[in-house]
Amino acid sequence: PRAPVGLAFVVPALIFGVLIAAQWQTQSTRLPFAARYQVTLAEAALDLQAEQETLKTQLASLRAELDAIQSRTAVFGPLAADLERRLSRAKEAAGLTPVSGEGLIVTLDDGRVPASAPTRTIDLAIVHSTDITDVLNAAWRAGAQAISVNGERITAASACVGAVIQINGALLSPPFTFTIVGPSERMSAEFSDPGRLVDQKRRRDAFGLRFRVERSAELRVPAYSGTVAVRYATPR
Repeated sequence: PRAPVGLAFVVPALIFGVLIAAQWQTQSTRLPFAARYQVTLAEAALDLQAEQETLKTQLASLRAELDAIQSRTAVFGPLAADLERRLSRAKEAAGLTPVSGEGLIVTLDDGRVPASAPTRTIDLAIVHSTDITDVLNAAWRAGAQAISVNGERITAASACVGAVIQINGALLSPPFTFTIVGPSERMSAEFSDPGRLVDQKRRRDAFGLRFRVERSAELRVPAYSGTVAVRYATPR
């Protein structure tokens, strides 16, 4: 009977000891894990903070660069605008841009004479290159801004060549239509002046040369479309 009583005390003691040991082991395992987890979070936070500081530095650098660019633009803006205006005027003077406005339409055409007419009569009834240049000179003298002949823009490099009319390399045939943009009233007075274009008016009346001048409120002269060749000038 005494042995069972001792065993009854020993078994609970063993169980209690096992529970105490298990609890201690659990606590000892849990504490290092929690500590390691906290360390990992702290390191991640430090890394994010460092990355944020780097991004802030980059942003500040980019803003400074943008400010510098804007400052340079503010300084050179007026100069660039002035150069653009000068370039636009130069292109217009060279005939490289189309021009619209009021002006005159001048038509020159061969007179209708029979083939049996004397050679002199036929010669005086047809359009020659000198007639083209006379009309052009009258228009420029009266303040023409832009001129085209049968769609060919007249520029400083244009030439009227030979018995076969050739302008800007294009062979033209009558009728010759001059589209002239400029002060229409002043140009009309120039063309109607009895002392101007005397030869063309005389041949119109005597030999049937067709010479007509009309005013127009809206005309368009195209841009020069040929090549810009430099034959004699050289860069320095």
